[in-house]
Amino acid sequence: MRIPIFIISVLIAFSLAAQEKKSMTILRTSDAPKIDGVLDDTAWQNAEVATDFIQFRPEMGVTLPEHKKTSVRMTYDDQAIYVSAYLKDKPEDIQKQFTSRDNFGQSDFFIVVLNPNNDSQNDTEFFVFSSGTQADAVASPGNGEDFGWNAVWDSAVKIVDDGWIVEMKIPYRALRFSKDVKTWGVQFHRRFRIDNTQYTWNPIDITKGNIGLYHGELTGIENIDPPTRLAFYPFTSAIYNNMRSPNYNFGMDVKFGITENFTLDATLIPDFSQAAFDNLTLNLGPFEQTFGEQRQFFKEGVDLFNKGNLFFSRRIGNAPTGSPDLATGEEILDFPSEVKTLNALKVSGRTKNGLGIGFFNAITEKTDATIRNSTTGEIRKEVVEPLANYNIFVLDQNFNQNSSISLINTNVTREGSFRDGNVTALVSNISNKRNTYNIR
Repeated sequence: MRIPIFIISVLIAFSLAAQEKKSMTILRTSDAPKIDGVLDDTAWQNAEVATDFIQFRPEMGVTLPEHKKTSVRMTYDDQAIYVSAYLKDKPEDIQKQFTSRDNFGQSDFFIVVLNPNNDSQNDTEFFVFSSGTQADAVASPGNGEDFGWNAVWDSAVKIVDDGWIVEMKIPYRALRFSKDVKTWGVQFHRRFRIDNTQYTWNPIDITKGNIGLYHGELTGIENIDPPTRLAFYPFTSAIYNNMRSPNYNFGMDVKFGITENFTLDATLIPDFSQAAFDNLTLNLGPFEQTFGEQRQFFKEGVDLFNKGNLFFSRRIGNAPTGSPDLATGEEILDFPSEVKTLNALKVSGRTKNGLGIGFFNAITEKTDATIRNSTTGEIRKEVVEPLANYNIFVLDQNFNQNSSISLINTNVTREGSFRDGNVTALVSNISNKRNTYNIR
């Protein structure tokens, strides 16, 4: 009788595992709700309610008390998915701090996580804070959350007598999905800053695998055609200096969704003049200073290229490193403060089997310093930074729920300069299923 008992035990275990994944059915609406934080729209009346949130930080399994009950509803039409959340709480306990986008501060927040391909690999996260601020990110087990990604979506927050209300409109153009997938992955989070607790709709066991494995299921989305994810952003800028002729710049950014999981980003003759300035610090040490990246193109979707810490994007378009050889009587008239980036391109994404693939290329122009002979008046130019080509190729395979192994190659070519470089690395990040041991 031991074998039948064992089989029954296994079947019971599988049955319990299946019951742990919650499911929600979403209904189509012909009357889209107004995003104003007031839940009086007809679209919410017949929508299914997601509730019974469970704590997973700092403790697991604690149920959300009744006076903090969370009720989430969803609906959709041909343009977008709509989400409403009634987040009960004492008004005096709701923590609010106004911050910039993607800055968490000290506010309570509500998160909607959507995985249209239901692959536990490619999540899209939308955060709404009690202060009304938004944040968004794309996430995967190997790369974590990338808050450099920004989408255009609507949200509204309203504080009421027994809590606060969130309404959201998430356009399909902000998501990556295949028409063939009928069941989406979905998860809802709620964070309380007053006691630093976080609850989710579908229970999460952070000791076993990545949290993407614990999404619930969203069914009912039908007859939606994925939009073509193609966008052009032309731009122009002008610099006027009364000592010189005006300087005009033209360029374009392009974003194209190759598939539901892979995206191409390109920038042609980019203008980074709007990037934030670095904080100046006095460096008395023997080593150069390093500053964080401020240019949006090099901040968004680059987590895959940062494997092994071989890629430092500030090298691209940095100040020239060459020094002109001056003859007797010569002086430098003009020494460029930066090297102009001609174009840059990156393709990245992750397959449903957990294989991340990334390719990056950037080209910077040859840069000259202007030198004058003070005796003869002769003016000449000397190269202080040659034409340079930067390349990165990376493969990153996730496995065993919370482990990965990566192969990355970085290459820079500067017209045969001694500063040419080629580096290849194998990077591993291996954990046991309970996340108690890690080998890097």
